[in-house]
Amino acid sequence: MSTLRGALAGLAIVITSFWVAICAAAPEFIWQGLSLALGHLNRTEVLAALLVGLVLAFFVEPVMERIRHLLSRPPHVRHLEFRTHGALFTAGLSIAFALTSICLHEAMNAFVSDRGASGPDSGLAAGIGLTAEWAIVPFAITIAWLTMQPRWLAVPTGAVAVVAAYFTGWLFDWPVQSVIATTIPSLVILGLGYRRMLRTPGHRVLDRCARSVALVGAIWLVAAAAFDMAMRLSHLAQFSLYDAPSFWMDVRFYIGWAIGLALAPSPFRQR
Repeated sequence: MSTLRGALAGLAIVITSFWVAICAAAPEFIWQGLSLALGHLNRTEVLAALLVGLVLAFFVEPVMERIRHLLSRPPHVRHLEFRTHGALFTAGLSIAFALTSICLHEAMNAFVSDRGASGPDSGLAAGIGLTAEWAIVPFAITIAWLTMQPRWLAVPTGAVAVVAAYFTGWLFDWPVQSVIATTIPSLVILGLGYRRMLRTPGHRVLDRCARSVALVGAIWLVAAAAFDMAMRLSHLAQFSLYDAPSFWMDVRFYIGWAIGLALAPSPFRQR
């Protein structure tokens, strides 16, 4: 029984870490896909998206919402449910979510199709590669945070988290500046997360780690921008940490990472 419980706890930790990692990678994937999709957008595609959005908003989403309510509410309180918003608000919100989902779907298809121009599987490989490139560091750091309690796991997972940025840079052939620009803030985030885990363990700790990621990311990006400006003014632009595209890529990365920590379910029991 204890073995099964331990296996389930380990699986929960992996799922939570994977959740955070996918959220960290998602903004860059979506951004690149949207950039490609908007380049060839036409009236037919807009009307098609609106039509599918209407079907999702007025049929699929209400049916799924009603099923969720029926499954989550006790039978004796189901008859007490009332609508808290009018039809206009509900329809508008549903259409907005439906159109957003369709746009994201088209963006992902555009990314895979564009990268797949050289072969049927190259687009899928490019999508998986992009996701892995941005997901490895958050995954390794989240695993390290969540495995602090078993001491026999804390050291190896912590070591993997420390070298995760370097490993990712080696795996995807990053320039030295990119490895440095990822390693420094990642190590600070790792250390702050350890401190959070030690001081305030529990099911809300990932929310606090999300704040740490957002704060460290913001401070690092501002400091890096100031450093790069100083290097350019000193005619030492070759030592800059970022160019404009890579800077905004990291902005999206830290936003996605913080959102992932805020949304991911905690594997810890509520206290």
